Amino acid sequence: MQVPTDLNLRQTLEGMTLAFDPTAAGDLAATIQFDVSGPEPGVYHLRIVGGECTFHIGPAAAPTLTISTPSDIWLKISRGELSGQEALMQGLYSAEGDLSLMLKMNDLFKPTDQVSFDAPPRQRPAGPISLSGMAWMTVAFLPWIIHWVTFDIPGVSHWISVGLPLLLSALIVGYRLIFDKPTWMEWGGLGFFALAGGIALTGNDGYAVWGSIVSSVVMGGLWLSSLIFAKMPLSGEYSKWSFTRTLWRNSMFIYPNAVISLMWGWQFIVAALLGVAAILLPNLMVVLTVIRYLLLVPAFIFTSVYQKRAFGPGWGFRRFLACCWPPLCPTLTWGCWAGWRSCHC
Repeated sequence: MQVPTDLNLRQTLEGMTLAFDPTAAGDLAATIQFDVSGPEPGVYHLRIVGGECTFHIGPAAAPTLTISTPSDIWLKISRGELSGQEALMQGLYSAEGDLSLMLKMNDLFKPTDQVSFDAPPRQRPAGPISLSGMAWMTVAFLPWIIHWVTFDIPGVSHWISVGLPLLLSALIVGYRLIFDKPTWMEWGGLGFFALAGGIALTGNDGYAVWGSIVSSVVMGGLWLSSLIFAKMPLSGEYSKWSFTRTLWRNSMFIYPNAVISLMWGWQFIVAALLGVAAILLPNLMVVLTVIRYLLLVPAFIFTSVYQKRAFGPGWGFRRFLACCWPPLCPTLTWGCWAGWRSCHC
């Protein structure tokens, strides 16, 4: 998978971090600031230090090199439609500061046709169990699936419907603590089933009726809250292993996973509402319960298909949903203080 060519100016500058060549940089420490005018105005900077290149919104404290350019000019240069040297000589953009850094740009940043986002061979979550990131997502769902399947079956003990998921969640979190790091959902599952186990032991009648509905609300909350409080959307914690690490903090990776996590969150909210309807309409309980759990099937399909389209040629579907779809944009800006959650349409 290679860098798309239909990006806007901000995405293009952020994408330069993916083309960065640490070997060419050596021990270079520099900051390149872009003062952008024209159709897509803004101020951004790239910070190069310790063999890494990071993208930042806003002005730098002390830029090594400042490039002042109209957005359309820099986009043409990045696409190879215009020579950067000729454009500078023609005054189409200007540069101030350490101009020798300009001469190193072609070495510091590889051509886009040489950049790949695919993960290196054998990249996966650490540990002796050889599972891909998305396979671990399925494992993380197992305690919940066991809980939902067994909870509403008459005569099934809470030792099965709650105790077994609690044990499995504890094993998952314990394994991940030893070899890697538990995700937001894995921690949430352990906390929920520990609390549910305590309530079940009290013999609370209300929990016996509403327990599975509460679990759907909690699960929806875990997915939606990851958009605000977690380091990355929940689905990204699993899908990231399929891509090179340089992509993990890039909005090209974050935004599609925000879409997926938003979908999962609302899927569980809808499932909870169907559960409430099943209790209030006992004559339709079987039908509504079946529909409630079958919602997981299209959710898994969407996760697989959307990722392929989001990172496919042109990435147009990703850009439409992740940046310019009005219902999603306000959702992402709930946590704009964290940087990646800002929507720049």
